[in-house]
Amino acid sequence: MPPFFSERSQQILRTLLQEHQRDIQAAIVEAVEKFYAGAAEHPELKVILERLGDERIVRLKKEQAEHSWLLLQPDDGELLQNRSRETGRIHALMGIQSEWLISSMALYSDCLLEQLTPLFGNYPELRSYLLQRLATDLARQLQGMESSAQEERAILERIDLLLISDVSPAETVRRMLNKLMSISGLDGAWISHSEDGIHLIRDQVSGQDLQEYLDGVEIRLDDSPYGQGPAGIAWRTGEIIYVDDWQADPISSPWHQASQKYGWRANVTFPIKVNGKAYAIIGLYSKIPGFFRAPNRQNLIRHLAIMLGIAIGRRQEQKRIDRLSSLYRAFLAEGDILIRARSETEMLRKTCQHIVENTLFTTAYIMKPDQDGLFKTRAGAGSGSGILNNLGIRLLSDCPSLLQETWHTERLQYRNDYCKDPALKAQHAFMAEQLWVSVATIPIRRNGQIWAILGVVSSETHVFDQEILGTLARVAKLLGYGLDEMDLKKRIEQERATQSWMARHDTLTRLPNRAALLDRIPEASKRAQRDEKLMGVCMLDLDDFKPVNDQYGHAAGDQLLQKVAHRLGQAIRQTDFVARIGGDEFALVLENIQNMDDIEKLMQRISAALERPYTLPGNITVNIGGSLGITIYPFDEGDSEILLRNADQALYMAKRNKTERKQFWTSFQGEEILAENSSTPYSRLIEQTGRLIPYFQPVLDLKTGHIIGIEALARLQHEGEIHLPDTFIPHLNSKTMQMLTNRMLESACQIALKLQNAGYPLEVAVNIPPDTLLEKGFLHELQAILKKAELAPEHLTLEILENGDFLSLPLAREKIAVIRSMGVRVALDDVGSAYASLLRLKEIAVDEVKLDQSLVRSIPERPTDLIFVGSVAALAMSMGSRYIVEGAETLEILDALAVLGVDCAQGYTIARPMPENELLPWLQNWKPQPQYNQPKTLLGAYASHLQFDSLYQLAPAILSQLPCLEDSHRCRLGKYLDGHGMSHSSFAIAHQEYHACISRAHSPEEIMLLRRKMIETFAATRNALLEEH
Repeated sequence: MPPFFSERSQQILRTLLQEHQRDIQAAIVEAVEKFYAGAAEHPELKVILERLGDERIVRLKKEQAEHSWLLLQPDDGELLQNRSRETGRIHALMGIQSEWLISSMALYSDCLLEQLTPLFGNYPELRSYLLQRLATDLARQLQGMESSAQEERAILERIDLLLISDVSPAETVRRMLNKLMSISGLDGAWISHSEDGIHLIRDQVSGQDLQEYLDGVEIRLDDSPYGQGPAGIAWRTGEIIYVDDWQADPISSPWHQASQKYGWRANVTFPIKVNGKAYAIIGLYSKIPGFFRAPNRQNLIRHLAIMLGIAIGRRQEQKRIDRLSSLYRAFLAEGDILIRARSETEMLRKTCQHIVENTLFTTAYIMKPDQDGLFKTRAGAGSGSGILNNLGIRLLSDCPSLLQETWHTERLQYRNDYCKDPALKAQHAFMAEQLWVSVATIPIRRNGQIWAILGVVSSETHVFDQEILGTLARVAKLLGYGLDEMDLKKRIEQERATQSWMARHDTLTRLPNRAALLDRIPEASKRAQRDEKLMGVCMLDLDDFKPVNDQYGHAAGDQLLQKVAHRLGQAIRQTDFVARIGGDEFALVLENIQNMDDIEKLMQRISAALERPYTLPGNITVNIGGSLGITIYPFDEGDSEILLRNADQALYMAKRNKTERKQFWTSFQGEEILAENSSTPYSRLIEQTGRLIPYFQPVLDLKTGHIIGIEALARLQHEGEIHLPDTFIPHLNSKTMQMLTNRMLESACQIALKLQNAGYPLEVAVNIPPDTLLEKGFLHELQAILKKAELAPEHLTLEILENGDFLSLPLAREKIAVIRSMGVRVALDDVGSAYASLLRLKEIAVDEVKLDQSLVRSIPERPTDLIFVGSVAALAMSMGSRYIVEGAETLEILDALAVLGVDCAQGYTIARPMPENELLPWLQNWKPQPQYNQPKTLLGAYASHLQFDSLYQLAPAILSQLPCLEDSHRCRLGKYLDGHGMSHSSFAIAHQEYHACISRAHSPEEIMLLRRKMIETFAATRNALLEEH
């Protein structure tokens, strides 16, 4: 009651209401009618009134008249206050805005006063009283509207918190719909997604009767009649679609009859966009016409669509990254299967097993039609794979099947719910019996033609998306490549069997090899003796060949070797013979020589042929020379090995005196000695006690930082000096070499046992020349040495110094197999220094692969050699062999090797070779420091980039799907450059351009230019750093 309203006025009002109740109520009804007539002239209110319909308006008029009668009562009770606020909440549900309510109340006040003023007579205070009560009522209605809006905002805030939480996607959707359903006036909500842009897959439904309704109707997203509704339009246009009156709007006409009994009047349907594309659809329903037109609800819906899109996108992105990582690992594992498989059957069987054991598929199989067109299983794994032949599926049949469709189209086919495809009903019973639901079949091509079909099965629906299908296609493609490679190997083996000369020739230069050379020398010596002529056996080594390899790459080096071989063949006579021994070393047998003048003339022709400039691909011109040693038979007598050793010693002298010599060749002058004033031959020194001293160099496990082994290195002590192997090894005969090897083995085993007793159970490695390994008594001597030393065989490693065609000899492979069966480890040493060793590395079972240090020491100047280092690492891993890299002379090289994932390293930056008395103290002072794959140096950071780029070149389609590929600051190289203040360097700019390039469509030439630019700017940046320090 207003404070100015006196007791007398209150009494007058009560009397008036009692005596004129019927008149006042009639006046109120008349005022309500005039108000609604006037409201219909306002556009905003007219829209709302039209949505309500006649029946509802009649009810509202009655309620408003009752409310106005209560306002006239002198008592302002709690019931009236609550009624006013509830009326405000109803206004909010109907979408009436506060400014509309204020305007409407003003209009209604005028209508009501107009009708009641004649009844108030001479009581003006009653007019003021009525205005005050209307104003109070308006304020309470506005409070009710604001209360409703606050509740909706609070619900939206709780949904926002839910969307950014770590709750699973399914639980997030369920909770979100439940929170939405707490909004007054909202009667139903559903969310669905689509995989094909046509059909909806229901994710969650909330609200009474909505589940029943959705089960009985069809909603599509395409241009069909059932795709022309709110969901289809929202999906295709990406817009929010409002239906203010569900039963009257033509857009919802296909569903009017089905929805009529549920009483829905308003609907809003809106798409959830992820990365700018529609991913899901949300439909909301209300029994209040125009419910979703309220501006605050429109804001809520827009906000919900955006936030839900962000949340789903974030989770999808994480899921995509996780799935991509697992799929990529599966892709790499398939490559390992292909490398290790020994036969076609094993390759197919292990592929199926790997798919079933490591993925979400329950069954995998490979089927191929036989000559009668009946599909037969070639391999299979998982449930039901063994009875696939019972299906009797034929290539040419009126009964459709996924296998038949795949074979005819030569394209991947899939069904996310096989039994829902009526065209494939012939297999439905089998599928249901085996609990097979989702099926995909992928063609396998062999030699360019479809050869078989890879099939995968899951017991779940909707398994296949583009990522999974893409990876399956790549697995099938990789399997086809493996089969093609296997076919190629078979053809090569057949070719080798029919062309025996391949075993006696160098594969690169097509020249005879060492085996052919050893057969030629005895035949040539017999002819020389018979014809009373001279014969020359020569060893030729190219000068300046390594710089060509280093500067222009191994491919250019191979081209150069081929050209040298061609020139040598043209320089010698038809009766002469040239062979490639290995690396850049050649041997010649010169027959039919009358005198030394003939030799002089031949040497001049050979020198002239070698020293002419060479033109290599890319218009590269290089100049090289050679050093040659020759032994003359019968002046120098002996068998093939002795003559070759004589020629090798003469070659050594020619190379040693390279700067002072007048000609490029030197003839054999007898056994060389260690120094000019010494008369003691090498063999005698080795026989003397205390002259042969083993040195030891530790081998570091990069991942753990522990020393796992040592390599024993021969040193010769003479006249107070320690001589390295390259000064005496070339001059030893086979007998002395075998003696040296046995002594090194004995010393190494003894030292290893001492270290074990001191608490350091390390492996010890000893170099074994190929000739020694092939000696008949070597295996017996090895067993005797191990037994005498009481050393377990697994602690000893024999490093085979591969040269020439040694590894191609069946006897060599047999010896290696026997040694490994004894428990002794076998390592292939100096890998990469010879062309042949890389070719045959995959064909030989060894425990360790040691990369030649010549390929490592120049890495800071030629960082792209790291690609070769990483390739050999992958090859060693595929063989199951430990990978040791020699030549780790600096910390930056060690860092780069760790980044590449190299197992072990050996070099000066770890420790120089040391005698026995220094070894144990050094081990005791060693502090393990694991070398992690996070780069610590610029070279290590660049190594991480080269590793990624190598993978990108192998599988660009996979890596191009990685998130934020264009952001150069997220990779290891980018983080290193940012963290060391080099983000604006020329190297960093080239790195940014590289990432920008691979994140979009580009040509091979464009990315090649950027790779070269990175090489150049790396060198400039590194040089600048070196100058600063």
